[in-house]
Amino acid sequence: MFEREMILIKLNEVLEKKGKTLYWLSQHASIPYNTLWNLGKKETQNSINLPVLSRICSALNCKPGDILAYEEDEEDSAVKALVKSKGERLK
Repeated sequence: MFEREMILIKLNEVLEKKGKTLYWLSQHASIPYNTLWNLGKKETQNSINLPVLSRICSALNCKPGDILAYEEDEEDSAVKALVKSKGERLK
């Protein structure tokens, strides 16, 4: 079983809204199709190269925030609570 990523890449959703395909994006952004296909699958999302993100955003006329989404999980909640408790102790 793989870990759930907290920063999700919403490439497929953005492409659908724009009426574009992975093949179209690959051709117009000069990004290998396999790279884009892997970015579109949750199981294979583990990082994104910033120049690739920049080319995706340029081709789709969007911003990184349109492509990336943050989802908080239990570990993130625990980190928040720890930071908050440390901050309160320092007051």
